Amino acid sequence: MELTSRQRIQNSIRGQATDCVAVGPYMYDVAVAFSGVVLRDFYTDADVMTKAQLALHEALDQDVIAVGADNCYIAEGFGCKTTRERDELPAITESPAKALDEVFKIEPLDPYRDGRMPVMIDAIKQVRAAVGDSVAIRSPGTGPFALASYLIGSQTWLYEVGMLEAGLTEGTEDAIRHALEVAAESLIRFGKACWDAGADIIHCGDSLASCDMISPSTYERFALPYEQKVFQAWRDHGITGSLLHICGDSTRVLDMYAKSGAAIVEVDNMVDLSVAKQILGDRVALMGNVHTINDLLQGTPESVEEASRRCIENVGGGNHFILGSGCIVPRDTPIENLQAMVRIARSIHPTAGETTPA
Repeated sequence: MELTSRQRIQNSIRGQATDCVAVGPYMYDVAVAFSGVVLRDFYTDADVMTKAQLALHEALDQDVIAVGADNCYIAEGFGCKTTRERDELPAITESPAKALDEVFKIEPLDPYRDGRMPVMIDAIKQVRAAVGDSVAIRSPGTGPFALASYLIGSQTWLYEVGMLEAGLTEGTEDAIRHALEVAAESLIRFGKACWDAGADIIHCGDSLASCDMISPSTYERFALPYEQKVFQAWRDHGITGSLLHICGDSTRVLDMYAKSGAAIVEVDNMVDLSVAKQILGDRVALMGNVHTINDLLQGTPESVEEASRRCIENVGGGNHFILGSGCIVPRDTPIENLQAMVRIARSIHPTAGETTPA
C-alpha cells in the first residue's frame, strides 16, 4: 500500500492504517529563509507565500504544507495596529479597545474581507491548485482565548480574567464573555473559509490558554467552552481535520483537550509524548513533538533522527499519530535537520513500528 501525503494524513487522523508514519513539522517562515523571499512580502502577499512554501516542500517532501505567517492576520481585522517590518513578523502595537467595556462595540469578522485573512485563504487556494490531491494543507487559526485578548491587550486581558476568576471584580464577566464569543465566531468563519479553500487541517492555536499562563480551572471556565464551540461548528460544516495547539506543558489539562472536540491535539516539546498518549488514548490523533530548539534548530541530522524515532516509539509505533515539531519551527533551522525528520518518518511502518530501509 502506497499512499499520497494527503491520504496518509487523513488516515492518521482517523486512526486508520498508513504505509509509513505521517510527518508535518509546523513551518511558516522557514520557507522564507529557504526560498530567499522578503519576509514582509511573505506575510502580505499570497503569491509570495505560495511560492516559498512550494519551494520548501520540494526540498522536504513532508506530508503537510502549513499556510500562515504570524498571529496578527485576524486581529488586524478588529482594528489592532501592527508593525510592518521588512525582516520581522508583525507585532501588535495598539488594541482597538482601550477599556474592557469597549469590547461591546466589536462584532465578528468577515474572513473574505477583514485583516489579512483573505491573504491566507488565497494562499491555501493557490497551494491546493499547485499540489492537487497529493499533499495535505494546514491552515492558520488563532484560538478564541488568545484572539479575545488582542481586543484589549494580552496583559490587560489576563489581569481582567484573573481578577474575575479570583472573585475580586464584579460586572466584568459579560464583557469577557462577549469578547470570547466574538473571537470564537470570527475563528469559526475563518476556519470554514479555509476548509472550503482546500485545507485539510484547520488550526486552532490558543497559545495564551497555556498552563504556563493560566490555571487549569481558568482554562476550563474561560477557554475550553469556546474551543468546544469552535470545533463543534467546524464539525457541523464537515471539517474532519480540526487541530488544537496550545504551547507549554499541558499535561494537567490533556484530558480536557480530548474533550474539546478537536480531531488532532498537537503537544509542545515540554510534554512527555508517552504520558500524552496514555492520557489521550485513541480519543484524538496525537501530533508532535520534536524539540524545536534543541533538536531542529541546534541539533544535527543524526540527533533529529534519534529524537524523531523516540517520539514515534513514545506513542507506541506511530498509529493515530503525526510526527511534528513541538511548536513553530524557527526560521533558521537547517534544512538538513528537517530532511532527517521526514526521512525517519518515511522509514517506519506505524503498525509494526519497525524501521525499513529509506
